[in-house]
Amino acid sequence: MPALEATGRLVGYPTGRGAELLAQVEAQERLQQEADERSTTLGRIVFGLAFLLAWELASGRILDQFFVSKPSHIAAALWAMLTKEALLYHMQFTVIEALTGYVIGAGAGLILGFSLARLEFVYRIVEPYVVAFYGIPRIALAPLFILWFGIGITSKIAVAAIMVFFIVLINTIAGIRSAPAQLIQVARVMGATEWDLVRKVIFPAATPFIIAALQITVPQAMIGAIVGEFISSNRGVGHLISRAAGFLDTPGLFAGIFALLVIVLVMNYAITKLGNHLMRWSPRKAVRDVP
Repeated sequence: MPALEATGRLVGYPTGRGAELLAQVEAQERLQQEADERSTTLGRIVFGLAFLLAWELASGRILDQFFVSKPSHIAAALWAMLTKEALLYHMQFTVIEALTGYVIGAGAGLILGFSLARLEFVYRIVEPYVVAFYGIPRIALAPLFILWFGIGITSKIAVAAIMVFFIVLINTIAGIRSAPAQLIQVARVMGATEWDLVRKVIFPAATPFIIAALQITVPQAMIGAIVGEFISSNRGVGHLISRAAGFLDTPGLFAGIFALLVIVLVMNYAITKLGNHLMRWSPRKAVRDVP
């Protein structure tokens, strides 16, 4: 580690010409990273447009339009949903259900996961039960939650929460237990308190696992809310999709799916930004955007 001389200068860090070269290299790396990001964004846009164009041209010629519709018809159906079917009104219920369930499930998974990982004896006792409950298809619990909580918004929140909870729980436990035991022992020898261990050793080691779980569960929360709306609801995007399916309205089905896609992308973008902030100490491991 660098030592502090009497002059106050840190020994071990480049100074003078070396510092200038280091600054130039870092500036070049930043410019290259910005160029890569612009190229990536442009590539995504081009790919998306090419895909939509190929879909538009293939529908009715190569593919049966009844089953796959076409982007122009889907855009028209989406506009009709916005203007005639109050899509934004229905969307707010789906967003509330998914977001509330996500926060509850992720919060409970983080707290319980951290507690179990730090209590080794308790974890050994409950581990088989956690694995057993994790193996239950969460979608199968939706009718049970509707029976418990009714057909209102609470049952959809519960389904979304359970979809998130177990994934965050297991990843949190794995992340906490991944902290190097030797590093923890060295920190304790150097006088670190339990809070110091959690803040400076355990949490940084667990952060990649936790962020990965939070990203993975964004669509899971949405799935839970939509499944609840499919089973019993008279509002929400899931209700619109279910109604479109009842009328064999393929463009309406795709329009509802694309509306959900936008919500998931926005939620995922927020989680990605949070992950990059929490992992700013490790730029090479910073969370990447997940399409």
